[in-house]
Amino acid sequence: MMTPPLYASLLGGWMALALTALLVTGGTLALRGLLAVALLVLCGVGGGHAPDMARIMMECGPALALCVWVFGPSRAGENAPRGADVLPFFLSGIAALAIALGRCDLLVALLGCGQVARLGLAIGPRGLDRDGWQVLRMGLGGLLVAQGGLFVLQAGWGHMQDQAGAILLVGGLLLACGVPGRPGVVAPGWNMETLAVLPVVAQAARIWPVLQPALTFMGCVCLSWAVLSRRGRSFLGDYWAGWAVLAAGLPGGAMGGLPLAACLLAMACVTPSDRRLPGAMLWPPALPGMAIVLVMVGEMGDLPPVALLAGVSLWPVMAARPGGGHGRPSWARAALLLAIGCVVLASTAYYQMGGGW
Repeated sequence: MMTPPLYASLLGGWMALALTALLVTGGTLALRGLLAVALLVLCGVGGGHAPDMARIMMECGPALALCVWVFGPSRAGENAPRGADVLPFFLSGIAALAIALGRCDLLVALLGCGQVARLGLAIGPRGLDRDGWQVLRMGLGGLLVAQGGLFVLQAGWGHMQDQAGAILLVGGLLLACGVPGRPGVVAPGWNMETLAVLPVVAQAARIWPVLQPALTFMGCVCLSWAVLSRRGRSFLGDYWAGWAVLAAGLPGGAMGGLPLAACLLAMACVTPSDRRLPGAMLWPPALPGMAIVLVMVGEMGDLPPVALLAGVSLWPVMAARPGGGHGRPSWARAALLLAIGCVVLASTAYYQMGGGW
């Protein structure tokens, strides 16, 4: 079994190799595909040190998102910033490293590295547009707020101060991820920060239980924002971000963390161009349906009013009719969602039968 220090070292080596190869050769599709699959295999093997199956799924989230982006339809525009194709590899490596380390202080530092990379791409005539600069400012401001909240929690001044620190930490990290309120589809790797933040914060909630109500509250805020701001600018990932934050706020023993793992994998498979999914994908055993059911079951056992609010937020998605062409996932994406959903279903059944991990 691979030890955590060795796993982190291999992730750092993969990042160095990937960035060097892409910058030197220009990044052909074969090379990008090879690097993405190598990261997925590395995360799957290196995640073997995790105590449960859900944790292994979470560690594979950034690599899966990178594979979906690499093998998905090309959306590179002529106004894309220079080096934009390299950014998802850098962000996915940082996300996988943050999950492997599992510490909030290192998480903030690694997210800062990602913001520095985005800032480097923003400079120049082919940099970010107005929305891109707004996201960048949100990210930098969110990191400052999150660092302040982490300092308050670590100081341990009292229960009231811990509650304030929890709100600052969770709100700041979500703001750094652009959730909620991302103004639009900006750059590749849009969901990598969220895939890194939520597993680490969910693990930190075992040390600071005050984080759980803060996550539940922010999950409700994210879902409400996704419902109220659907005026042509919101995309389907907003919903999965809200569901994932709700899942992160569930008690630590809730189905072994499988609700959060299912939501993060669904986020990894959804891209900014997916504005709706076919109705069949919103029901089990497809992955989005499994994620919804697991979170609803967990919330019903913990906070039924929150489960009711989450169910109401699904109405716009259920009511939207899948249009033709743009926004409809390919058969390969549908098969991927179905296959991963079956894996989550089997893991849930094994856990409920008392297998645990």
